Amino acid sequence: MGSLVIFKGQVPELTPEQKARLAALEDREIDYSDIPPLRDDERGKYKRLRDKPNLWKKIRVKVIED
Repeated sequence: MGSLVIFKGQVPELTPEQKARLAALEDREIDYSDIPPLRDDERGKYKRLRDKPNLWKKIRVKVIED
């Protein structure tokens, strides 16, 4: 099992305005323009994650407060 340690203050908290904006965001509003499109010859070499057995691993997350 892997571990991930996050120190409090490393990840900034979302403001209430940011949380409201994120909650109101619809899928069609997400900008994917910086992601290059897949070519037809590339599509065959990728598999859906849910089709791969034993992909998921458990991790332990520990938040350390200062």
